[in-house]
Amino acid sequence: MAQHNLFYYPYASFIEEQLPLLKVAALYFDKLYILDPQGASWDSIGIDDTTLKAINSLKDVGILEIVTPSAVLATYEKAITEAILQDMQNLEFLNLCDTHSKATGKQHWTLSLSKVPKELQNDKVMRHLMGDFASEVSGKTAHETYEYREHQSDKLFADEQLANQFLQRQKNYEKFEATGKAYDEYRESQNGVIEYRYADYPLALGESIMMNHAMFAGLLHSKATPITDNSFHNQALSLKLDNAVNNPAIQQILTERIQQRQLKANMLAFSTLKDSELKLPILNSKLPLEVILEYREKNNDVLQATRDKLGRMARRIESEPWSEDFASKLEHTTIPNILDELDEAQKARDAWVKSKHGRMTLKGVSAAVGVATAVLTVIAAPVTPIALATVGLSVASGVAIPGVDWFLDWKEEKEKLKENGLHYLLDYR
Repeated sequence: MAQHNLFYYPYASFIEEQLPLLKVAALYFDKLYILDPQGASWDSIGIDDTTLKAINSLKDVGILEIVTPSAVLATYEKAITEAILQDMQNLEFLNLCDTHSKATGKQHWTLSLSKVPKELQNDKVMRHLMGDFASEVSGKTAHETYEYREHQSDKLFADEQLANQFLQRQKNYEKFEATGKAYDEYRESQNGVIEYRYADYPLALGESIMMNHAMFAGLLHSKATPITDNSFHNQALSLKLDNAVNNPAIQQILTERIQQRQLKANMLAFSTLKDSELKLPILNSKLPLEVILEYREKNNDVLQATRDKLGRMARRIESEPWSEDFASKLEHTTIPNILDELDEAQKARDAWVKSKHGRMTLKGVSAAVGVATAVLTVIAAPVTPIALATVGLSVASGVAIPGVDWFLDWKEEKEKLKENGLHYLLDYR
């Protein structure tokens, strides 16, 4: 049985708020790929020993595999920087980030990457990305915002709030261009002292850097399904995919695909399934990982059956042409079957909690159980979401990206591609 693997995006800092995702993945998915959080983190510098221990535990049992951040930068430097430039010229993306800043009060992302002195070329790429390149992009964003304000003065004059938003954006990027820089920081770890390079980036620039870094890392494991536990990151990925699908060159390919299959054109649009919220019964996410892994081992049969069903659902979504009949089968047959399997998983969990061993293990824990909600989004495109985002860049900019040439081979039927892509947003309570 083929595995149902996930790729976490953007950076897997796995501070306290993110750590539960590791525990959910341990129960319901076969393997999770992440950018090494000791090498790349956001909203923090490095990771703590508790998180590192959890990561090592999952690596030891074959559930987790890490990707080296510096190697990804070295392989895809030109493509990553081009993708960042495109993001920072995209008004929808900048507006999305401004909206998030206003709602949360968060104006910056702190990004940190560990230095790699033994790999001087890789470290040089990293230093350029975090320093001179980031400053250059900020200058361009500030100038383009100024140009927009000049050419849209009548529109902005009529909307004071919008005018202030664009003025503040211009000032933020002018300030970073003039004063923003990367700093050095040292952190003790189980692996010794690690030297980091970090900077506080305007939110949109920081989001673009780590999102594109993660997307290109995902190309190394392009068959893995993207997953995040942050709705803002999920929105940013959806926007990137939407832009890729709407690229005229890709539209032409997909239109031909639809005509060949006699499908309805509106199936090109994103389609979130009506009953796509899969409620995964879990133990309290605050319980130690050792308890979660013990629970996984004791209930392996029912959990493996659930993982198999989720895997079959993913493969069916990827392999069958999108149609009204297919959507109906997913909604009325495939997903209900998975929900039935999840009911069995919940019964097994509740029985374990009530068992003598379970009561002893959970002694002193007030709320032993919880639920994780996996929201599934499906897009009608012949590649995975990770590949689509990067292929969209390649088609739009002409930048050659290693590993994505096969997308255009579909047109000449040189290679059988997927029918649809999917990605998850995970929430836990």
